[in-house]
Amino acid sequence: MLKEQFNLIHILEVMELLDVSRSTIDRWRKFKQLPSVKIGKEIYFDRNEVLRWYRELSQMRYSTPPSSEDESLTIGYTTASTHMWSPLIIKEFRLLEGELKRIRPHNRIEIKWHKAKDGMELVKGMVAGQIQLATFGDYALAVSHTISKLLPDFRPVLLAAGGKSEDGKGFGMVVPTYLTLQSISELAALPIATTFRTNAEYRLRKMLEAHSMHEWKIIHRSIEDSIESLRQGRISASIMWEPFLSLVHHQNIGKSIFNYELGLGFRAFVVADERWSLDHEDLTIAYLKAHLHAHRLIREQPNKAVQIFAAETGFPSDVIRLSISKIRWDAALYQHDLNMMNYFDPTAHLGQNTSPESQMEISYNIRYLSIAAQELQLPALPLSPMKGAWQKEVLY
Repeated sequence: MLKEQFNLIHILEVMELLDVSRSTIDRWRKFKQLPSVKIGKEIYFDRNEVLRWYRELSQMRYSTPPSSEDESLTIGYTTASTHMWSPLIIKEFRLLEGELKRIRPHNRIEIKWHKAKDGMELVKGMVAGQIQLATFGDYALAVSHTISKLLPDFRPVLLAAGGKSEDGKGFGMVVPTYLTLQSISELAALPIATTFRTNAEYRLRKMLEAHSMHEWKIIHRSIEDSIESLRQGRISASIMWEPFLSLVHHQNIGKSIFNYELGLGFRAFVVADERWSLDHEDLTIAYLKAHLHAHRLIREQPNKAVQIFAAETGFPSDVIRLSISKIRWDAALYQHDLNMMNYFDPTAHLGQNTSPESQMEISYNIRYLSIAAQELQLPALPLSPMKGAWQKEVLY
């Protein structure tokens, strides 16, 4: 037969020979030039060519002394917002270690976790080359995009979505329960607390400007100080986000108003250094598989997630449970998610309107997430952002 004459073996035999999955073979064929031949509908390989190719790949991975970059992977995360908590699940349940053991059983990768106070600290770490992967919010993503225009060597790329909130959710203005405001114009006479140079302040200023309010009383305070000041009646309003919105509601400290006026919903994103991800495709895919596992755990086993989040943040379990229930844990990237970035313009001076021509063309690469989903036998993901509204039936 032709098969025996040319020393061909079936793809199933290659899987057994190399002890890898069908999806790994397919990826090697597509991206790493694993030689193959298609006869009819079946895929065959020259056994000698496969072994030669695999030896060369193994020599590149294991025989040469690994660089310091190959030996460690630094992942940045922050607990500043519920939307950004998926890395906590990956870290505590060692989901990434499990994936790395499968793909590099003979090569120890040291995983370092960098906990930052906010997304801007993570962006700085990526610019400095100290962080390879990070999860942060939409405003920090917009800032990273702006910095990349100024520093050509800095090339952040969006890989997947983290937690998502619908429009009018995720951010809110909190006032004491006894205070009733009929219009945004009434805010002009009130001191409003917000964190300094953050997503919250940006949204607040844009809302006030949109209502032709150019004079206001903004107080810069940490979110924790704002909550205590509201409790004691020392401020009249504060911009907050999850889990703090759930906290003030749960403890009856205040109520939310003007949520929709504060702009679009809130998103977190998984971002990597583009050059690093290209050079470490297998590590990138391994992390995204862990990310998908984390989202599934939060959705299907919320009590386990609550324990991890409560231990890390110190928030009461009831508040954690309420907060994560308000968020869509879906890594899929939609065109709507990218369009939302046009709302942000970090280059605009505070107090000035954003240019209508400004477009945030965020760099993204969905191929890695698509491969990760395929290897986990999830529904196929397109290589471009999904159109239309968020799908309710399929989450990643």
